[in-house]
Amino acid sequence: MHVIDERGSARRNGLHTILIAAAIIAVGFMFLGKNLGIVPYGIFRIFISWQMLLIVLGLSSLISGKHTGGAVLVGVGLFFLVPRLTGVGFAWIGTYWPLLIILVGVILILKVFRPETHSRFRGGKRFSSDTSYTTEDGFVNSHIAFGSVNQIVLDPVFKGAKISNNFGGTILDLRRTSLSAPETYIDIDCSFGGVEIFVPYNWTVKTELRNFFSGSDDKRYAAGTTTDLEHKLIIRGNVSFGGVEIKG
Repeated sequence: MHVIDERGSARRNGLHTILIAAAIIAVGFMFLGKNLGIVPYGIFRIFISWQMLLIVLGLSSLISGKHTGGAVLVGVGLFFLVPRLTGVGFAWIGTYWPLLIILVGVILILKVFRPETHSRFRGGKRFSSDTSYTTEDGFVNSHIAFGSVNQIVLDPVFKGAKISNNFGGTILDLRRTSLSAPETYIDIDCSFGGVEIFVPYNWTVKTELRNFFSGSDDKRYAAGTTTDLEHKLIIRGNVSFGGVEIKG
């Protein structure tokens, strides 16, 4: 089994090297052709563009096994290349940009139906631990992209959190800890994803989130009957195309 994994890794590394080398060679030929007057400027602008860079990065991610992120990068790059490839004009982007949201949704749905995803669900786990997070003396740092994480805080005192969530899901469970400072902050930067924060029913929670096509909601059954008035949990930050839920 280890031999097979090593061979697969070596093959992916080889393909990755070939892709990068081919991209470098193509860039060289494009500049040479432009200088010699062989390559029209319109074609040059297609190949030497940030859109093509996204496509190359996406292909590199696909080769490395990061299928969701790679597919999104390739899709975004192709979307913004359409005006140059077809001549429809850049007003097309302003009209059809919702297609990007549809693309992301379709890719996430396809990820759910991948065989390895089913095996994780059958194992009884709602989220896979495909990210790294740290807890330092009661403070949580969680960063996730194209995945999910479930963080349970077991420190006696919760001192705050910094959560970055892009195209993923984050669960922060604070039901086994407590507050000591008058104000404790959770800073959230979330786009195309969701954050669930579990807190005791008696905590006072205040949200100061800036939402763009998003929402935040306190779904605790007894959220309006808090008893701890000396300590306050403040949730702040930015949420775009996603949501933040507070649960008990």
